[in-house]
Amino acid sequence: MCKNEQTIHYCTILSARQWDFLLNVRAAIDRQKCLHRLMAAAVRTKTVLRIKGVEIALEVGQATASDVELAEYMGCNRKTIGKLIDSFNKLGMLTTRTNNRTSIHTLHFLTGWYVDGVLLTNPHYVKPAAVPKGQTGGVRTPYSHDMPLEDKPCAMPDDCQCPRQDVDSTADGAAALSSSLCSPVVSDSSESRTDAEDKADSSNAGEQQRAAWQ
Repeated sequence: MCKNEQTIHYCTILSARQWDFLLNVRAAIDRQKCLHRLMAAAVRTKTVLRIKGVEIALEVGQATASDVELAEYMGCNRKTIGKLIDSFNKLGMLTTRTNNRTSIHTLHFLTGWYVDGVLLTNPHYVKPAAVPKGQTGGVRTPYSHDMPLEDKPCAMPDDCQCPRQDVDSTADGAAALSSSLCSPVVSDSSESRTDAEDKADSSNAGEQQRAAWQ
């Protein structure tokens, strides 16, 4: 064994849906093999590569591999690889950016590496429960539910479901207010005013009647 050879362990987290896709026995190619190729090529330090005369900067957790390279490695055509990479992106496992030199793949399923017993983390890791956004300019970017939610009114009052939050007993009033704001029933302010006026008139009439009896 070479003295400079490092012992590397890859740390990955995949959802059940992602595993189902990888283990599909009816797939034309070995999807796990392709994903492993990208994982093994991901850099652990910021790196600058020179590809076809152009310098390409890679961040930790990124790998370069064109469809042509992957097709040759997998023994299939470029179209098959293109569809597979698109599927990886849609499942939130990768984000791929392509230029006229190569493709840069950002790995989101890789949490990090143990290199000779030292843990290196991947800053681009995204929890598998995250929901990938739609395609934007040819790039598919995963969206994490960990991002703070904006305070917005309910968009569908007929079927409003506000996110539940843990509150203590002192916050019951605030919780009730939040629930009422998202209630599908909308009160009419004019009817409320009319009811109040009717109650006021009835009260005045009762006081006048009692005064007359006295």
